[in-house]
Amino acid sequence: MPSVSLFFLAAAIALITAHPPAQDQHSAPPSPNQSSQSQPAPQPPAPQDHTEANRRIHDSIGDLLSSDPVLSGSDVDATVDDHNITLTGSVTSYPQHQRVLQLVAQYGRWRNIVDKIALK
Repeated sequence: MPSVSLFFLAAAIALITAHPPAQDQHSAPPSPNQSSQSQPAPQPPAPQDHTEANRRIHDSIGDLLSSDPVLSGSDVDATVDDHNITLTGSVTSYPQHQRVLQLVAQYGRWRNIVDKIALK
């Protein structure tokens, strides 16, 4: 029986020395001199560039506008950037203008829609 006790005591000592206690994460903050020297300044986030998404939206809108039979005779183009979808060109009737806005409205979740379409 003494050999079993000795075994457990040796195992406990081995565990304690092999894994020192972790440092307390909630200790007092480092002094200003220490923190500026030991940690680099945080980097600002990289500017977002949605070029690929802009291209996909532009292509989708172009497909919608060119394949809609209500829009025959109209000349509408969409320019897409990171914030806006700008519609330019002309339509021949008010229903065509409304149809363009209806088709593009689904993209209003991601971009502002700027209407610069002329009625001719």
